[in-house]
Amino acid sequence: MTPTSLPDDWLLPPDWTDSARDVFLGGIDERPDLAGAELASLEHAAALTSSADRLDGVARDAGIVATGSTGQVVLHPAVTEARLARASASTILARLVTPTAGPQTASQRGRAAARARYSR
Repeated sequence: MTPTSLPDDWLLPPDWTDSARDVFLGGIDERPDLAGAELASLEHAAALTSSADRLDGVARDAGIVATGSTGQVVLHPAVTEARLARASASTILARLVTPTAGPQTASQRGRAAARARYSR
């Protein structure tokens, strides 16, 4: 199986956004051994990412603000919900990351992922 490819009989949900597909396929690239509850967790993280993307669109269309109960301008509720969905997805994904010898910065993880991806 090549990176970001799936078996022919494995279809991703058609309602997932591009970033949700990237989250899922990136998780499969990093952990091709996922099965059972871990695979379901990855699917859930991707679904949360898709929801967050849609909520971002709702908030953008509304100008990021809404009218509060007394007429005041408040942050649109979709902004908060999108942030919470992304935080939940991030927590799930952090649990799926293969443990390393020690903590790594984001750039160190990126370099390691690039080496793994392109050294095949």
